[in-house]
Amino acid sequence: MKKIKKIWQENSVIIVLFGILIVCLIAISIVVVTYFVGDSSSKYGDRLEGIEDYPFEESTQEDIITQIEESEIVDAVTMRVSGKSIYITITFTPGTTLVEAQSIALASLDYFSEETLSFYDLEYMIEADATEDTEGFTIIGARNVSGTGGIVWNNNTEFESEVTEEE
Repeated sequence: MKKIKKIWQENSVIIVLFGILIVCLIAISIVVVTYFVGDSSSKYGDRLEGIEDYPFEESTQEDIITQIEESEIVDAVTMRVSGKSIYITITFTPGTTLVEAQSIALASLDYFSEETLSFYDLEYMIEADATEDTEGFTIIGARNVSGTGGIVWNNNTEFESEVTEEE
C-alpha cells in the first residue's frame, strides 16, 4: 500500500492527465463512429425516404420516351433515374433551333404524372448538331419540385468581346 501511495504522490499529475486523455479518446471515437461512419447502407442516406410511395417504372419511362420521339425533329431520347432525379437527354435533328428544342422539352412535362412531378427533380440536356444554316447547341435545364413549374435553362450564350487597339 505504501508503494502505491508513493507512486501516486510522485506521479499524480501524469496519472490524472493520462486518465483525461483516455476519456477524450473514447469520446472522439464515439463521435467519429456515430457521425462519419454511420449505419446507412444507402449512398443517399435518409434523403430517399418515401420513394417507394412514388414509383417511376420502366414502362412509364418508355411511354414518355415514345411520346417525345413522336416529334419529327427528335432524333433520340434517353432517360435514367438516380435517386430523386430523372435525367432526360434529347438529341434533335441537325438544323433544329434552340427555341423549337426548348418547346419540345417543355411540352414533355405534360407526359409526367402530377405525382412524379411533385416528388422527382427533372434534369434536361438538349442538343443538336450545327448545319450550314444554323448553329448547333447543347444546353441544360432543370425543373425542381419546389420550383416555379417550368424548366429553367442555363445561360450558355457566348458573347463576342470587342477588342480595341490602342495606337
